[in-house]
Amino acid sequence: MGIKETLQDCRNSKKCRMWIIGILMVIVLFLIFFWKKATTALWIIFVLLAIAMGLEGFNYDVDLGKLWETGNYKESRVESVKDKNGNTVRLIGSCVKADVNCNNFTTQAEAQKVYDTCMNEIKKNNKGVSNPKSLDIYGLDKDKDGIACESLPKTKKKKN
Repeated sequence: MGIKETLQDCRNSKKCRMWIIGILMVIVLFLIFFWKKATTALWIIFVLLAIAMGLEGFNYDVDLGKLWETGNYKESRVESVKDKNGNTVRLIGSCVKADVNCNNFTTQAEAQKVYDTCMNEIKKNNKGVSNPKSLDIYGLDKDKDGIACESLPKTKKKKN
């Protein structure tokens, strides 16, 4: 495993990110008390690191790479959930809505579109997940046949 893979694994690990933020906070505190220059700037950095630690600790994560790429905070929001086997799965962007269920859609096609989009995102953002449809994180495909919300009508009902 090369350095690039190691850094990517660290980026995907909450524990590693918490350690890095904690170490940076200790370094900044050390500089504040022993360096005596740029104290205000160092306190600002410390507060930002404390905010980052809080966001990370409360599972309100942001994928900075995605934020840099898209420039959109909503699209870079990350939620970490456990699958039925206890593995952590990262949900990014519009797929963070853990409460998405069939009641949120009017047609099966609408639910299927969201389901397929999120399954592709899960596969793209979680290297260890080869078949995200088997996880059914959202509960849209209870029988795991790849068809979401089968009880919904195929098309919208026409108004008279």
